[in-house]
Amino acid sequence: MSFVLHSIMKSCKAYKKRHHKFMKRLLLLSFIFSFFLFTLSKPVKADNEFETYLSDFYQKQELASQILKEIETDLKDGSRDRVCARQREAASYGIEATESLIKAFKISGTTTQQDNLQAGLNKWKELRDYC
Repeated sequence: MSFVLHSIMKSCKAYKKRHHKFMKRLLLLSFIFSFFLFTLSKPVKADNEFETYLSDFYQKQELASQILKEIETDLKDGSRDRVCARQREAASYGIEATESLIKAFKISGTTTQQDNLQAGLNKWKELRDYC
């Protein structure tokens, strides 16, 4: 019986040793894989900058649109509560959004829409200054 117990204990120790060695290798390979995945998938600065400006444009444009929709609903319901302050806030978001879009277009090298973007920026400024 002690022989059987001894051989089971010996095989358990051997298994633990192999398992430990395997886990070390797996951990090392995971670190190496993660390192290469991180370094190889890092975007080029220009692309990253373009994406940042584009994302900023979408977020601020959405905020401006939401505020203007709320103002429109309030005016239809007869409420004029803080209309000018909210209109200026929406226009500020619109101006920031359009400026981000202009920067994104400059990074991408697109110049065909510059006049339209400038006209849009001027409209936002008029909306801000109207109240």
